[in-house]
Amino acid sequence: MVQAGEVVLCNSEALLYEIGRIPDLTRQAESLSLLSLARENLWVTDDVEVLAAAFERQGIRALDAVHLALASSAKVDYFCTCDDQSYRKASSMSGLSCKVISLLNLVTEVSP
Repeated sequence: MVQAGEVVLCNSEALLYEIGRIPDLTRQAESLSLLSLARENLWVTDDVEVLAAAFERQGIRALDAVHLALASSAKVDYFCTCDDQSYRKASSMSGLSCKVISLLNLVTEVSP
């Protein structure tokens, strides 16, 4: 059971796809090791695909749109991105079911 205020990391099939494309096997293994801490797995459904397509029409790149659609559909608290372009576009969108945040801001926001 998740305690109030506890941070829960989510994994997704989109993340696994991207990690599988990392050419540096050490970096790939490190990324998979980090994701092994995830307690929830998010999967692309028809609804996620429809939402991702809507995000693409708003200027979000295809794979970023899938990540954002997964997070919004799952109603996660935070969608964290290190990509400045994705951050700017996604954080200006309305109607998301998650807060778009940079990694640095996430660390300060969830730290006790």
